[in-house]
Order: sequence, then C-alpha cells, then structure tokens
Amino acid sequence: MSYCEVCTRESNECDQLVGLSCGHQFCLSCWQEYIKTQMNEQFLLRIECMESGCSLYCLEDFVLQILKGHSKLIEKFKKHAFLAEVKSHPNLKICPGKDCTTIIMADREKAKKVTCNACGTSFCVRCGGDYHAPTSCETIRKWLIKCVDDSETANYISAHTKDCPNCHSCIEKNGGCNHMQCAKCKHHFCWMCFGDWKTHRSEYYECSRYKENPAVAQEANHIKARRALEKYLHYFERYENHHKSLMLEEELRQSILKKVEEKVNDHEGTWIDWQHLHRAATLLTKCRYTLQYTYPYAYYMESGSKKELFEYQQAQLEKEIEELSWKVERAERTERGDLESQMHVAEVTRRTLLEEFFK
Repeated sequence: MSYCEVCTRESNECDQLVGLSCGHQFCLSCWQEYIKTQMNEQFLLRIECMESGCSLYCLEDFVLQILKGHSKLIEKFKKHAFLAEVKSHPNLKICPGKDCTTIIMADREKAKKVTCNACGTSFCVRCGGDYHAPTSCETIRKWLIKCVDDSETANYISAHTKDCPNCHSCIEKNGGCNHMQCAKCKHHFCWMCFGDWKTHRSEYYECSRYKENPAVAQEANHIKARRALEKYLHYFERYENHHKSLMLEEELRQSILKKVEEKVNDHEGTWIDWQHLHRAATLLTKCRYTLQYTYPYAYYMESGSKKELFEYQQAQLEKEIEELSWKVERAERTERGDLESQMHVAEVTRRTLLEEFFK
C-alpha cells in the first residue's frame, strides 16, 4: 500500500496521493501546506518537488490544481506569475511609481526615458530606476552604491589616520605635536616620517629624516587617500546640493501653479496669459534634474580633452540654470520676453550636452 512520504500516512488514511512526472507521491494536504509555505515565505514561482534532491519543478497548472478552493492563494499566484512574465520580457516594464501597477511597453534599444500616463512617473526604461542622463545605467549603479557604502568612511579614516610602524594599529593625530606614542604598544615615533623618535634627538619639531625613510611610500598612500576623498566629496556635495535645489524648485513650481490658478479664478487674466510662469518653473526642474546627474558622470570620466569639454558644457549649463532660477523666483516681476529667452538658452544648453555625451 502506498503512503505519503512527508506525513507517512497511508493512502487510505489521508487525501489522494498526487505527484509530478518524477513519480514522487505526496498527499494533497502536504502539497497544499508546502506550496502555501513557498508562496508566503519567499514566493517561489518555480516550486520544486518535495522529494529531497529532486529538481523537477511544478507546472503552473499543477499548482493551480493543488490550490483549488483557495481563491486568495490562486489570485496571488496568478498575479506574481504574471509579474514574473512581465519582468522577463525585454520590452515590458512595471511602473516604479508609488502604488502604480501600470505595465509599459518600450523598445529598450531605442527608448531611454519613459513617462507613465497613469501616475506621471518618469524612469529609465533600461534599468527601471530614476532617469539619469547623461550617466549610464552601470555608472549610476556604481555611484549610488558608493554614496551609501562604508567604503567612503574607510577613505576618511585612511585620509586622517596612520598606522603605527611597530604594531600597525590605527592612530589618529588629534594635536599639533609630531611626537606620537602608540596607545597599544607604547612605541614612540615621528608622525611625519614614521622614524623612531629617539633618532630625532634635538631635531624636535623638524623631521630631517623624512626623505630617507622607507615609510615615505606609506605617507604617499595617505596623500592619495586624501586626494581620492577630496575628489569624491567635490562631486558628491554638488550632486547633493543640486538634488536639494531640485526639491525646493519643485515646491516653487507647485506654488507658481497654485498662484496661476488663483489669478485665473480671480479673473486677473487667462491661463494663456500666465502659463509661461508655470512652463518656466517646469523647465527649471527639468534642467536641474539633468545637471544633478552630470556629476556622477564627471566623477568617473578619465582626464583628457573629452572631460575638459564636458566640464565646460556642464559649467555653462549650471550658469544658465542659476540665471533661470533667479528669474523664476522673481517671475511676476520679470519681463515675459526676458524669461522666455532665458528658458530657450537653458534648454538649448541642456540638449546640447545630452546630445554630445548621452548617445
């Protein structure tokens, strides 16, 4: 007589025994509990046979048959099966907007940025993240990891500390004196050249042995670490600053939109009379967004004529954006022609940079 290999009950004591083409038989109750666990804990669409070592997967029809009568689980399984199919399709993307479930079709080879018609979220069709032109998907991934990774903390430590030449413990200099004593091994040494302090004698605050000491190479590594940190902070601080400016300018855009609507409602003109203010604020956020992502791009560029050209265009874009920002903040006191002229210059500058470096 056959029996379930999980609960060990015989076929006449339990539900119907069912199994896959591999021949491993289990009762219906054990199958249901197993599939429920797989779905609730980590939601595996590719559910393997319960037999240890068996790599055969349950087909969708088999899973649905096992879950018959459990409508919520069936609905959940079908939903995740559908989303998995969407994610595996090269030209389909699920909108990353909050609470949005819209499916968007776009050719990944041609499209770079898509905007969801349902919620208005714009994103990169290639990686599914925030749109990041002119920075590539791979570069922005590295940059975002770098921004949150402890590696920059390590750089800071490396830039502001040195290792004891005797026991190699990490030491931070918190005073002006170059005479250091390691707290761990009590070794006395010179902060400047790592030499034994006893050899300095009367050369109290002057390190004449600095160039002769082989520890110069270690000092060079600290200098390199400081320079690497300075470079990172240069780009990161500007990236963050433009992000904060973007958030404030988005609030300004919303404020201008509200003012325009109030003026129209108060019969102080029509939408056509005031729409240039809102268009200017919208363009400002668009340009600022692009400028923000030029900094990760520049950080990873190699030195040379191409980088020099990029940084020149980046500086021009920043100049025109700040000019536009100044006028948008004073939009009601700025001549319409002057504002629209600045809008044109800023947008042309933005497009020129993207066309040159984001192909």
